[in-house]
Amino acid sequence: MLIAIGSAKGSPGATSLALLLAAVWPRPAVLLEADPSGGDLAYRCKAAHGGAPYSDRGIVRLAAAVRSGGENDGDALLNQAQLLAVGVNLVQGVESSTQGRGLAGLWPSIANACKGASVDVIADLGRIDQTSATMPIAQAADATVMLATARLDSAMHLVHRVPEVAAAISGVRAVPRIVPVVIGPDSTSVSDRAAIDTWLERAGVPLTPTQSVPVDDAALARLERGERPEGRMSRTLLVRAGRALAGSLVGSLAPLEVLS
Repeated sequence: MLIAIGSAKGSPGATSLALLLAAVWPRPAVLLEADPSGGDLAYRCKAAHGGAPYSDRGIVRLAAAVRSGGENDGDALLNQAQLLAVGVNLVQGVESSTQGRGLAGLWPSIANACKGASVDVIADLGRIDQTSATMPIAQAADATVMLATARLDSAMHLVHRVPEVAAAISGVRAVPRIVPVVIGPDSTSVSDRAAIDTWLERAGVPLTPTQSVPVDDAALARLERGERPEGRMSRTLLVRAGRALAGSLVGSLAPLEVLS
């Protein structure tokens, strides 16, 4: 299974959500930093060996491997992963947008590597729209999670962006699976989800109902420091929401619910 994660505008937490999902994912998985503007997790997270993740592995070497055809696609992805202290296998992203532009034309091959992997892949695409270089990954994905914050401007960018992304995906997949997620206060999550569902249903795009993830900077910092989502950590709002979202995505091959 391939899950793509992107934001409608700016950076409301795609990388953080990708890390959370990879940490609580119920099956073997790899987290791929595919944001062409640059990866963050090598600076935010400790590797399992206690230091920073090694710089000699990552998406640039993955692109070189799939371009040369020297390895099968699944092996190429797994060979570029390294274990973080939190238990996540990470293929770290490019160091800069300049390096990201160097991957132009290789995103379809990277998408094929994701689909050919023997484990699930969670791909952080950063900001996504219909013209994004990483659209081949969204088109290959079993589900594309699109994020907004609970702020009105962010939510409205999501509302306008979802139909555009769905149209770009539907050029390859007849029925795109878009999962809207709002990141905001837990106290307002029910009303936030309802508002976004109401706005999105007018677009007529097949969607799963909006889900929510709370803002919990303390719990996120603990994950980045390498604390596993177990014991007391498993009772935090962040981890509980992550497990709920992961469970719904793993079960997302059921027929779509169309908002109407």
